Amino acid sequence: MRAGRVSGKAGEGLLALSVIVVGAALALFGSADRAGAAERRTSSSGVFVSDMNDVQRVKVIVNKSRTFRVDTAFSTIVAGSPDIADVKSLSDHLIYIQGKQTGTTNVILFDSSMKQIGILDVEVAIDTGNLQQNIQSSTGTRGIRVSSTEGQVVLSGMAADERAMAIATGSVPKGGVVVNAMNVAGPKQVMLEVRFLEVARTAGRDLGVNLFVANASGSNIANTGLGSRATSNGPVVPGSGRVPQPDVGPPASTLPLLAAAGTLASGATPYGSLLTSVLRLNNGMSIDSLVTALETKGVLRRLAEPNLMALSGDAARFLAGGEFPVPVASTPVAGAFPTVTIEFKKFGVELAFVPTVLSRGVINLRVEPSVSELDFQNAVQIGGTIIPALTRRDARTTVELRDGQSFAIAGLLQTRNRQDVSQLPWIGSVPVLGTLFGSKSYQQEETDLVIIITPRLVAPAAPGQQLASPLDSRLPANDVDFFLNGQMEVRKRYNDYVNSGGDVKGPYGHIIAPDVRVPVPAPAAVADQPVVKTLN
Repeated sequence: MRAGRVSGKAGEGLLALSVIVVGAALALFGSADRAGAAERRTSSSGVFVSDMNDVQRVKVIVNKSRTFRVDTAFSTIVAGSPDIADVKSLSDHLIYIQGKQTGTTNVILFDSSMKQIGILDVEVAIDTGNLQQNIQSSTGTRGIRVSSTEGQVVLSGMAADERAMAIATGSVPKGGVVVNAMNVAGPKQVMLEVRFLEVARTAGRDLGVNLFVANASGSNIANTGLGSRATSNGPVVPGSGRVPQPDVGPPASTLPLLAAAGTLASGATPYGSLLTSVLRLNNGMSIDSLVTALETKGVLRRLAEPNLMALSGDAARFLAGGEFPVPVASTPVAGAFPTVTIEFKKFGVELAFVPTVLSRGVINLRVEPSVSELDFQNAVQIGGTIIPALTRRDARTTVELRDGQSFAIAGLLQTRNRQDVSQLPWIGSVPVLGTLFGSKSYQQEETDLVIIITPRLVAPAAPGQQLASPLDSRLPANDVDFFLNGQMEVRKRYNDYVNSGGDVKGPYGHIIAPDVRVPVPAPAAVADQPVVKTLN
């Protein structure tokens, strides 16, 4: 009896132990399952989607990929915009998404019964972390923050210069937009001083020798050289409308009338001429010689100094000159009569530059200086309209300078030598004697040009500070100065500054202040006296 009670209690104890073991196993399995689910939720390899109304927002870097794990098995994936992201299923629980271009789209998941089980909102953005690292390594500034929103890269924070903006613009894919919200420390305004220095020298020598042979009646038998005999009413210029008169020849024992114009090989007008008789025979035949000569020298100096100011990172342009009209023929309809329109071309002193203030006082400059002027010597005449040519000197380059430093960004040294010889064949090549049968011309041109730039970091004048102007030291002339002395303007005298104050602000001159007393040392007993106080 006791044995039966003992065995019954042992069986109840064994049953209770079995229940405890089974409960512990179930609890352990449940905790392990929950831990695995939590691990899947927090894993960096993906997100967990379980509710059909659950919208998970994820971010993918453009041209990079990510995988996302889904708790519920799916059979169908629908991507909103395949142009933004490429979506593929690796298994019924794993999604692969690759960013193709910046933008936003979504991915909807369906099970085998086409029941929606989840939504992924995908944003494809630029790799701002890599971009920020590049900016920091290139500029050495850690105060710049980079963020991305709706395909735009936003730069914020404090920067030492504008180099971060240039790096970000070059790193953004094509079509991306960079928003500059940075604050640049230090001065931002740059004044550029440009000097155009040009010297042109010309020199030339011309020598022409003409021989004229005439008979007794004065008729021209032969001549050498570029000149010609003049008629009784002077030389005939083509197109002048003058009609040559009969050449009756010069009187006996006199020199013929010869034209000196056009006897030089360069075509210039001679400065001096010598007409002499070489030989006269008894039968009246004569040989006359005309020697013409010219020497020219010239120096041309050009100086232009345009100054222009701009904000760091912005473009500025300056033009001191004008525009001249140029007729342009155009045919709007094929086969129709062409119409003439007018286009205007700029000339003068022109300057364009883009300054960028970099770190440690370095200034990056993209500069385009130009100087042009009208050239009527190479003008073209169309239908009675003279269109002048342009003589232009310009440059375009990018340099880096510090405040106040100068750089010669362009230079030109050009030399042209030209020699022209017009002579009679064979005999003109004979030394010394051949000089009488030819005309020679020598022209030399030298041009020296240099363009010098100097950037300066500037700040605006203080309120109330008067800036200098070209009229500060000059006054307009009155009737006596203009009509009697011939002066159109006069220089300011010292009395003008005293009477009008000049550029002095506030009290000036000498003021007697009797109430101001100066203490006198003890040994010297001197009475109090007024003191002259100078305030300027």
